[in-house]
Amino acid sequence: MQCPHCQSRQVVKNGKHHHQDGSAIQNYLCRGCRKRFSERTGTPMCRLRTPSSMVSLAMKMRTEGMGIRASGRVLEKSHVSIMRWEQRLADQEKQWSPPVPEGRVITVEGDEVYTRVGENLPPQESEGWTVIFLERDSRYWSVAKAGLKTIELFAQATQLAWQWAAPSAFIRWFTDGERRYAQQLWKLASIYLKSSEVTREYGHCKVWREGLEVAIKIKGSQGNRRVEWVKPEHPYTSISPACEVHANHTEANNSALRRRCSAYRRRQNLYAKTVEGLQRAVTVQRLVHNWVRPHWSLDKNMTPTMLLGLYHRPISILEFLSSRGFESLTN
Repeated sequence: MQCPHCQSRQVVKNGKHHHQDGSAIQNYLCRGCRKRFSERTGTPMCRLRTPSSMVSLAMKMRTEGMGIRASGRVLEKSHVSIMRWEQRLADQEKQWSPPVPEGRVITVEGDEVYTRVGENLPPQESEGWTVIFLERDSRYWSVAKAGLKTIELFAQATQLAWQWAAPSAFIRWFTDGERRYAQQLWKLASIYLKSSEVTREYGHCKVWREGLEVAIKIKGSQGNRRVEWVKPEHPYTSISPACEVHANHTEANNSALRRRCSAYRRRQNLYAKTVEGLQRAVTVQRLVHNWVRPHWSLDKNMTPTMLLGLYHRPISILEFLSSRGFESLTN
């Protein structure tokens, strides 16, 4: 046990306290900073008297497609309480989003999914756009950022995706015909290449970082169907076949998201009321997708984090609620 205040391991048990349902919560005392805390301190269940099993069940219902009010009616709880539980889990996003292990070869796919937020406005004026980045082989969902479809949204999402993928040795970055992905990535991952005997044909120019390949697939609705490599590659970076440039796995994930998240469901009056609520719902979906739910296209009982080598087994939602983050499981 590690103290959440000073990270000291000089921690001893200091009695228990009981909730109304009879569950016992262990208390601790840190001999380093002399502060007291419980096993729930720093977790989404901190200062909650609701049983962990009920909060876990509510999160399962939400991530399987039930709306907030429907979940509240089934559990006989206020929908506001379920929103707060969901927000507590979404606030743990950074603790459960470790970067890709160093040295891996990854393929990053980027795409957008759209829904309505608040009023039924035209897509260009609605905050219902969500930029999604997915790792192809492991199906690891690295980024889900919601808001207006502006350059700021693409900049924020691209920066988060690059922070996650940067430790990798070789990165293939494939998106649809939206050029703003590459424009924002160019600011983060371009280097200045000087002329030398090996690279004399390039002269003095900017290229992508070594090991980074960036391409877009332009669909028929966006112009002439073709594959286009954006900006010059590093001379030591290999080029993939054009048939491998697509974002099909991200589009399949978007279809699954519409089934499992009521805010994205089509042909029903179940849209998000605020962009904050939309971001909360999609963040919880992302965490459950990566850590809890085995993917049908992977090996049996394999989650995306297991295939990336981040953890050795699926994690239950109850463990999410009772842990202080990914590092607390590995320590």
